[in-house]
Amino acid sequence: MHKNLSKKELLINKFTQVRNRTNLLVEKLTHEDMNIQTAQFVSPTKWHLAHTTWFFEKIILKNFSKKYFNYDKNFDYLFNSYYNSIGKQHPRHKRGLISRPSVEEIFRYRDDIDCKILNLISNANQLNNRFIFSFNVAINHEQQHQELILMDIQHVFFSNPIKPTYLERKNNKKNLNKIKKVPKYNRVNSKVCFIGSENEEFCFDNEKPKFEKEILPFKISQNTITNYEWKEFMYDDGYKRSELWLSDGFDFIQKNEISKPFYWIDENYHFTLRGTQKICETLPVTNISFYEANAFAKWKKKRLPTEFEIESLLKNSNIKGNFQESGNFEPSENDDSSDIKNLYGNTWEWTSSHYLPYESYKPWNEHLSEYNSKFMFNQLVLKGGSCLTPISHIRASYRNFFYPTDRWVCNSFRLAESIEK
Repeated sequence: MHKNLSKKELLINKFTQVRNRTNLLVEKLTHEDMNIQTAQFVSPTKWHLAHTTWFFEKIILKNFSKKYFNYDKNFDYLFNSYYNSIGKQHPRHKRGLISRPSVEEIFRYRDDIDCKILNLISNANQLNNRFIFSFNVAINHEQQHQELILMDIQHVFFSNPIKPTYLERKNNKKNLNKIKKVPKYNRVNSKVCFIGSENEEFCFDNEKPKFEKEILPFKISQNTITNYEWKEFMYDDGYKRSELWLSDGFDFIQKNEISKPFYWIDENYHFTLRGTQKICETLPVTNISFYEANAFAKWKKKRLPTEFEIESLLKNSNIKGNFQESGNFEPSENDDSSDIKNLYGNTWEWTSSHYLPYESYKPWNEHLSEYNSKFMFNQLVLKGGSCLTPISHIRASYRNFFYPTDRWVCNSFRLAESIEK
């Protein structure tokens, strides 16, 4: 009995912490902020708040409550993201047109579903494995949307002519002058390691099954690429030299007139969640596409690391660093140790690996089969988490994935080089 109660308390604490964390992230926003959609890939904050609640309703309450009735039958259409097995969805690029229900109504919706979830847990005679699994999926799903809320609100504020701030500006005492450091590389010897999830309490289906992988010897940069190094690339006409680019990448930057990282206003200033700030040249460059990272690597006569190389390093590192809980909401500077720095947190890191299923991969059952498997094409894997990622959400085997053109992600990359055994 005591053991069962302890499990209930654990679930209740986890649920309330995650839901309260989301509410805290949007506390500084006005209702007008929450309704804006500035691009097809951006969702209004209000939609995120509703969708994550709808997910708990559909995955938990609909499956585990007796005689459960929908809070609002219209929400299955308005706040379904991409689950075709559940029904039709309101078009993604038109989410900003959903002026009703209001923000107030969405918060009432959240409160109502929260109460029902907590009552369900408290009154359950037994919490079986199926419930625990569904609960953890919903928790991790909301954590993913916490990061998306921050990414999307940065885009919304950047699109506003007055460039408002989400957080107060810091007194930036970093050396903003040009500092050229010689990039340092660590040698990683050949080894065989396990790739994929190993005995974690929870993982997504795309992290399974685990398998042995031989990692051939390689060198990897201790730091992610800095703003200073990126400026060097720009000053050497990196964006104009077609020989550095994949064909699709060069077409992409020409069509969209791209000549600098996404949030750069010019070579001196960029936009962050703390507003317009002077670019610190020792910080990691962020908000770049895979195509840009790949062109830079070719310019340096290096390559991007594979997801397996990065995962092998992550599995030999402690999960610590600059995550969402730090309250920075922007990358921090690399320290001066001799180790490979900021593998966890700070910025997601592009890899050269296409987002594909592992051999013998099996997607989750029923509606959740759509969660990851149908996106396993035309995307690239990123590893390690960012300053916008909750620390309890990340692990070495975690596989984030984005299209090679995506630039509103808090990402960077490091360089690698193959060496003979």
